[in-house]
Amino acid sequence: MKAYIITGTSRGIGEAMAEQLLKSGNSVYCISRNVNVKLEEVAVTQGAQLSYHTYDLNELTGIDQLMETIIASVKQAPDLEGVYLINNAGVLSPVMPIEQCESELIIQNVTINLLAPMILTSRFIELTKELDVDKRVMNVSSGSAKFLLPAQSCYSTSKSGIDTFSRSINLEQQHASNPVKIASVYPGMIDTVMQAEIRSASKENFPYVDQFIQLAKDGLLQTPEDTATKLLDLLLSKEYGQSPLVEQL
Repeated sequence: MKAYIITGTSRGIGEAMAEQLLKSGNSVYCISRNVNVKLEEVAVTQGAQLSYHTYDLNELTGIDQLMETIIASVKQAPDLEGVYLINNAGVLSPVMPIEQCESELIIQNVTINLLAPMILTSRFIELTKELDVDKRVMNVSSGSAKFLLPAQSCYSTSKSGIDTFSRSINLEQQHASNPVKIASVYPGMIDTVMQAEIRSASKENFPYVDQFIQLAKDGLLQTPEDTATKLLDLLLSKEYGQSPLVEQL
């Protein structure tokens, strides 16, 4: 049996990954602020094991207990072959020049995109350190970490941080017993709510908004389902973890 812990499963690629994993032989642990009824229905139809944890990752101090609960359940599984953490949850806003960003929005961005994945990964490694099974962490990053645009300073900075974090943990795990493979991955441009948010930005705040609108009109955005398939293929590949940063699927 393989256990998967996925954040941000209420929609988008998180939902798509969870749905594709809901099959026999897998146990899927979903974390999002609201229960995804669709996933619950899929689990029943497929006879799959789904454990849903409604949690707001802005509440950093509760993540320790959340992970203790989930990993305790994972350890009870018979014939455990592997356990995987997918840090997928993310927020784009604020999309505006930094001097216009409210402090609360800056804090929320860095909390969800960087601090929460760091704590989740920390607890994952600590709580599974004695498990001699396949262990992997995937941090869903963004090309915005490398290719900078105005009005996205918070998002780009937090995603750049998660890339550096992944590289650092990769170094640490090279000398660990029962090591964890880790990588930060750029999934590409996907037709999600986040893309819709970019297209709704004012040109005054985000000068490149017309280009993003045109990308959608031209059908150049990936679907969440196709992206989820590529991400899961990468996660389970023999090569996973050889490079802590994957810039193209």
